[in-house]
Amino acid sequence: MPTTGVEPQRKAAAIPIIDMHIHAEPLSEFGGGELSVCPGDQKLVLPAIDPKVPFKIQDLHKCAKPIKASATDERLLVETLEAFDRYNIRRAVTAGPIELVSKWYDASPDRIIKALSFADRDPSPAEFRRLFAEKKFSVFAEVGMQYRGLSPDDEVYEPYFALAEELDIPVAIHLGEGPPGGVHTLGPPTYRVALGRPLLLEKVLVRHPKLRVYVMHYGSPFVDEMIAMLYSHPNLYVDIACNNWGFPRKQFYEHLRKMVEAGFEKRILFGSDQMVWPETIGKAIESVEQAPFLSASQKRDIFYNNAARFLRLTKQEIARDHGSK
Repeated sequence: MPTTGVEPQRKAAAIPIIDMHIHAEPLSEFGGGELSVCPGDQKLVLPAIDPKVPFKIQDLHKCAKPIKASATDERLLVETLEAFDRYNIRRAVTAGPIELVSKWYDASPDRIIKALSFADRDPSPAEFRRLFAEKKFSVFAEVGMQYRGLSPDDEVYEPYFALAEELDIPVAIHLGEGPPGGVHTLGPPTYRVALGRPLLLEKVLVRHPKLRVYVMHYGSPFVDEMIAMLYSHPNLYVDIACNNWGFPRKQFYEHLRKMVEAGFEKRILFGSDQMVWPETIGKAIESVEQAPFLSASQKRDIFYNNAARFLRLTKQEIARDHGSK
């Protein structure tokens, strides 16, 4: 029987997966309407835009078969959980408005790991401590200071990083590309590419050596800086979310291979960053499963083992994840 594009996904489904980058967001956060994206396993073209001509974010990605967003907020939840079932995703760090994240948790408490996102409203440090004590969240993610025109070491975040270190809360920081077109599309006017450089995180890691941190999108495209940071700060991890499905596959593989060949295969976390396109979860899994330079054990580490270590899962929790659904 000839093989098809879905076979790697079926193979990956036998491996328990931890997705470190899921969003519980309303469609309106991404512009709503008929929003589609292009997966990087196709011929992906990012055309030039005439600044005198009005354009939409969809005009910045061209491909033969774009992926459409879920039709409603309710369908987004249903379709994301269906993808969890299909691909054996046993746990998923889920960020978004705290009320919506709680709703997703209620729908799948065994899989949803509640994350506190600094998106629409920042709690005070006292409220941050209270929300954690009340188990409203267990991961501080995603911290998107880049979208606000701020560096990771800006003093406004210092009380929160200090609390995360004190309370042993894992932290996920967005560094790297924003939406296609940056400030010209969905990116807020304060977003800056230069603030995605991994070296900007160093002061935070020096101040807080016991902080558990992973950098979302591995600081792409500044992969060499990321490698330097990983080498000097052994408490630092990266996720490969969105880059594994939303960027040209060859570019993603060059970055992933570089990090693996530099010796950091034990600190790479799988994530999808599905946003409002649940179908991208399968594409993200496929990209890792099809990587010709990864061994089976390296794939297992990326899909599950590295995240289990980072999250400090117990032997019992790991055994449950490897059992029946």
